[in-house]
Amino acid sequence: MSSISAQGVVERASAELTKRINGLGLRTSKHHVHSLPNLTVLSLSGCSKVTDDGVELIAENLPRLRSLDLSWCSRITDAALEYIACDLNNLEELTLDRCVHITDIGVGYISTMVSLSALFLRWCSQLRDFGLQHLCVMRSLQVLSVAGCPLLTSSGLSSLIQLRHLHELELTNCPGTSRELFDYLREHLPRCLIIE
Repeated sequence: MSSISAQGVVERASAELTKRINGLGLRTSKHHVHSLPNLTVLSLSGCSKVTDDGVELIAENLPRLRSLDLSWCSRITDAALEYIACDLNNLEELTLDRCVHITDIGVGYISTMVSLSALFLRWCSQLRDFGLQHLCVMRSLQVLSVAGCPLLTSSGLSSLIQLRHLHELELTNCPGTSRELFDYLREHLPRCLIIE
């Protein structure tokens, strides 16, 4: 099977799983999760019925996931991030945009993931500077977005200079930013694209 047709099969399987999860809830989709142990990319963006229990089921049964998108999953909390951090050891990209119940505690769980290279936390309204401190220990992190996070301060954002391997940092619509902060970040992270 060619890589293009194999990718098509995976995309159809992922799309079917997403459709079933959003329509029925994840608990009733347990069979479908078990039938895709080799799945590497899963987007559940906007699946309003996905809960922490559903994420636990995914984390326990899809160990080969490399990319997971849970953006706009309004029921996700810090507990889901604990399941992800404990079980998805191959995860390289995690998208949690607009997951409004995620706090610094959940980000602390995520910070233990050594293979994670891209993390998207756009508009996570409970993320604070303490959560950023957790992220500063992530040596493999290359892409980070905290765009629109209203509680982040200039002090917290300036601590991100500890992420020496960062290639891209998105800070659009962060009230804690300033021209001085952007200059400071660019000075200390010269290889990083800072998106204002």
